[in-house]
Amino acid sequence: MNRLALISNPRSHGNRNGRSKLKAVESDDALAGFAEPQDPEALLEALRNFKSRDMEIIAVNGGDGTVREVLTALLRLDAEWRPELAIIPAGKTNLIAHDVGGFGLRPLLKAAGEGRLTGKRKRRRILEIRRYGLDETPICGLFFGAGAFSAGTELAAEKANRIGLYHGAAVIWTLCAMLWRSLRGQPYDPDVESTLMRLQADDGAGRKGPHFIILATTLHRLILRLNPFWGGQNGAIRYTDIAAPPIRLGAGVLPVLLGRPQPWMAEAGYHSGSADRLQLGLTSRFTVDGELFDPGPESRIEITAPRSIEFISP
Repeated sequence: MNRLALISNPRSHGNRNGRSKLKAVESDDALAGFAEPQDPEALLEALRNFKSRDMEIIAVNGGDGTVREVLTALLRLDAEWRPELAIIPAGKTNLIAHDVGGFGLRPLLKAAGEGRLTGKRKRRRILEIRRYGLDETPICGLFFGAGAFSAGTELAAEKANRIGLYHGAAVIWTLCAMLWRSLRGQPYDPDVESTLMRLQADDGAGRKGPHFIILATTLHRLILRLNPFWGGQNGAIRYTDIAAPPIRLGAGVLPVLLGRPQPWMAEAGYHSGSADRLQLGLTSRFTVDGELFDPGPESRIEITAPRSIEFISP
């Protein structure tokens, strides 16, 4: 039998009506630990308890945001303790589970009870986003976005999800809405394109001036077969940034989404590559795994990926 602990987020989209299902499995013999924390401090205490009991595997029942909170709490608790994670996707997009794999709740418990959680492992680097001027544990996650991407995330939460669109459908709707508004010269936030001031990859020359969008990730695969990255891939973090206002956006959007740049794009301000460290100067909000964050009092953040963790795949 595998020693399995479960962290469940009752506020995740897929869990809001599933409390009876969780009640039914809390006493399952395969479940050596269970917690339903309501805030970061309760999550930290639950993980401290699991660590003291030598849990081998932590199942995360929630969406991308729940995974982000668990990863951040693990760093806050003990950077050297890295239990394996298994994801039970219950969010609105589940981008991380699409890459590393996800389980149903009962199949996961059955496999753990029979000692069969010994299959594939997918190791991923974890982004650590440090906000200068704040005394806090870095925000941990796997997908970062700023500029139009942050505005699009907010749009998806406010409109796409409201009309019942989730997962890939919400992504398609949001991309189309972003493209349509941009082509019409209607930015989502009048401050977005004027406050993304600087991006520096490793020790290279920083690119100053307004940016339309910035993306960074350590995931290997995105939903809908999207791959908006190209160039050298030797660094831990893949990134793409597009200058504002975006030139020939209508012609460039498909090559960007597929990671197939055209000859004219570099001169027009479309850049992509990889790095071990990104430094950004910005005063607009950014997203990490679907949640919006302020950049902090110094309007400066640093993104690194010094650690990795293993996810169990079905």
